[in-house]
Amino acid sequence: MPELRQARAADVPAMLDVFFRAMDDLDERRRRPPQPRNRMALEMHFSHLLATDPASSVVADDHGRTVAFGILMVREGDAFLSFLFVLPSWQSRGLGRAIIRACLEGAGETVRLSTCAEADQLVSTGLYASLGMAPREPVYLLRGELDESALPGLPGGMHAHPVEPADVAALDLRLLGYQRPRDHAFWSSGERRGWLLQTDTGELIGYGYAHPSGRLGPVAAAHPDHLPLLLGHLVRAMPVLEGRQIVTPGAASAALLPLLAAGMRMDGTPAVYCADRPGPRFDRYIPMSFALL
Repeated sequence: MPELRQARAADVPAMLDVFFRAMDDLDERRRRPPQPRNRMALEMHFSHLLATDPASSVVADDHGRTVAFGILMVREGDAFLSFLFVLPSWQSRGLGRAIIRACLEGAGETVRLSTCAEADQLVSTGLYASLGMAPREPVYLLRGELDESALPGLPGGMHAHPVEPADVAALDLRLLGYQRPRDHAFWSSGERRGWLLQTDTGELIGYGYAHPSGRLGPVAAAHPDHLPLLLGHLVRAMPVLEGRQIVTPGAASAALLPLLAAGMRMDGTPAVYCADRPGPRFDRYIPMSFALL
């Protein structure tokens, strides 16, 4: 068994190599074209999580060569397995289970353990279930052109301004069970922009982020009916040259159905949110991605 140790910033290039080789192998076995590689965005994602969760980020080191890694994102005891990837030649040896356990040891006491697994990855889903993470919620990737006129505009008496972590802390706590100021800082540090919607009387409607590439999310609403308003503002505030992309839980039907009606389509195999207890409130929360709630 390789040595399991805490991941470091210097490990990111090797972690990227493991990620892409594992994904390429999966695509080949499924007889589908290789997925697009956005190396820079993934590197930023890894670096953010290594900075916020160093103790629960683990690499498997085989005589100086990284052969697998796992990253457990922990927010106030809520633990989400963001990444678990093993080189094809090291799969089916119990390494994935060992990495999860090592990540959990670094995380300390947790109040919820969860992850997202592709629905047709039955071995992975079975592994997560054996650790208490039962399949609970389908999560769909939507892509394509979007007719923004199909989504509502802001009504009178409502306005938008940039997200400030302190302004949305209570909403995050209510929907997710934790606050996440460092994640908001990460989302706002690059090209992604976030807006908070409020009424003129100060009632919080929710917040959402959009990227010039067309990616939408995360989006959080005080009430499910507010999701279309938030999405409508995001697509108008952040114009794009090509299509949109958003990861949408099935429970967020107030967002899923309008997005499909506006022209977006489900793409690829859905993921399954797996957790050892209920939550978050996916009827009114749309994650940033499958890997970062």
